[in-house]
Amino acid sequence: MRRASDVSPERPEGRKAAFVLAQDSGMPIYAQLIVHFRQQIENGVWPVGRNIPALGILSAEYGVARETIRQAIGFLEQEGLIASRRGRGTTVLRKPEAELWYRVPESWEELVSRADGIVGTALELDAPRRLPQLPDAGDVALAAGYLAMRRLLKRNDVPYLVGTSYLDRRVVDRIGADTLGTVSVYRAMDRAGVQICSARQSLTLGTADAETAYLLEVPFNAPVVVVLRWAEDADGTLAYQSEGLFRSDFVQVQRSIR
Repeated sequence: MRRASDVSPERPEGRKAAFVLAQDSGMPIYAQLIVHFRQQIENGVWPVGRNIPALGILSAEYGVARETIRQAIGFLEQEGLIASRRGRGTTVLRKPEAELWYRVPESWEELVSRADGIVGTALELDAPRRLPQLPDAGDVALAAGYLAMRRLLKRNDVPYLVGTSYLDRRVVDRIGADTLGTVSVYRAMDRAGVQICSARQSLTLGTADAETAYLLEVPFNAPVVVVLRWAEDADGTLAYQSEGLFRSDFVQVQRSIR
């Protein structure tokens, strides 16, 4: 005999969802569904300990392919919010505890403190193929040498950033190149005793080239958020510069405007 919690909620045949997907939005359909499904759990519409509707029901309700529903549900499974059991449906395990989006930091101190929990994969660590980009404003000098590091960052096993960081070679000499494989660039500079007197960042919109699309698992020419950062040390030298390409559907910028 099956318990009520093992039975997927049913809806009248042909009923449409109150939530309307934005077909012309820059956010992919599966990403919109992830946000909506998380809200369903957070608001108790999908209660903890109960089953969510079956794939077929959700596919019909939202008017999208089963594979799109499966992709969104899979993200929630990776996050540990739900779990599928063969022959018994998919059960809600807990409510969301963390933000879904990567919120772009607004200060250098926030960058240092938040970077420790970031999961990343080093793609390359070597002498740069070109010099780092200097900021448009300000009198900043280049260091004698730099080390370039390319990394792919993930959240809940979903890639959201591929970026290149240029670090003053003297910093690397102080802490050792191996350390960069275990801590963030920001923490490495902190450990090396680098005094950052000025730091800035800029955000623009761009599109994913073939390599970026492959690494971020997005379509070719998909929108990306380009984040450039510069940090100047007490001697007026460019100690750090980075060029990050973020998935636009997993990035959030919050600023007070009053």
